Formats: sequence, C-alpha cells, structure tokens
Amino acid sequence: MTGEQSGLRERRTMPREVPELTLVAKRVLDGRAWRPVRAEFRFDPATPMIVSMTLVPARGPSVVWRIGRGLLHQGFFEESGEGYVQVWPVPGQEGVTVRLLLESRQSSAVLELPVPALAHWIESTYEIVPAHAEGESLNWDGFISALLNGSGRNREDES
Repeated sequence: MTGEQSGLRERRTMPREVPELTLVAKRVLDGRAWRPVRAEFRFDPATPMIVSMTLVPARGPSVVWRIGRGLLHQGFFEESGEGYVQVWPVPGQEGVTVRLLLESRQSSAVLELPVPALAHWIESTYEIVPAHAEGESLNWDGFISALLNGSGRNREDES
C-alpha cells in the first residue's frame, strides 16, 4: 500500500493574513541628526501589489503612504523607485538598513528602516500572494469603473 489513497491528499494551509508590522523608523533630519517615528506596515491580499505604511509621529497627524511591494523589496538590494518614493540600501549597511525617500507637493522625508524585520514581513506577504499572482486577484472591472465614474480622481486634481 502506498502512502497516497485515492481521493485523499495532504492539504497545506497557508496563512491568509499577514499581521501588521510596527517598526521604529529614523527620520533623517540632516546628515547626523534623526528623530524616531513609528511606522506601521499593512498588507491586504486584495491589493497585493501595494503595502500601506502609516507614519505615526510623536506629535502631529498620522500619514498613510501606499508603496509598491516590489519596489520596497527591490530596495533591500539596490536603488529602487523614481519620483515620489525611492528605496535604497545604506552604503556599508546592506542587509541591515535601507533609506526610504517620500516626497509630496507639500513636503519630503527620508527614513531609515531596519531591514531584517521588514524583509521577513515582506517575505510573508509573498507566501500569501506570490509576485507572479499579483494581477490575478485584482478587480479590474471595478478599478476601470471607478476611473470612468471619477471616484479614482484625486480631489486636488479637480480644482
């Protein structure tokens, strides 16, 4: 008798949710000074190409950034991104620290993030939705409908 019986197969269950990751990031103020800021990372399998990061400063309002998961992952190894979001390893600290540049019309910030915890968390998101399967779970009809109905527009663009 073999280990496999007809109709019965081992079922592996994968976690369906990645817990939120909270890190203390360093906001780089100049070449030497920095200020701690809490960074909360979230992943939603319904939008697997995006990681949400909420920055919670000691004073002032929280800010949510949506960052490409692949862009963030690539930044662990080499310069990644253009424009408003860029990630790169800190020279001499590859595998330990990355810098994250966030820019908007109103302001900009450079953050230093610890790689080990963030890399482990990102890898767990790829266990739930592999990179090659990102597009399969997207609701393209809903996305296009939202664009055509105007709900996808930024309010700043309407003025």
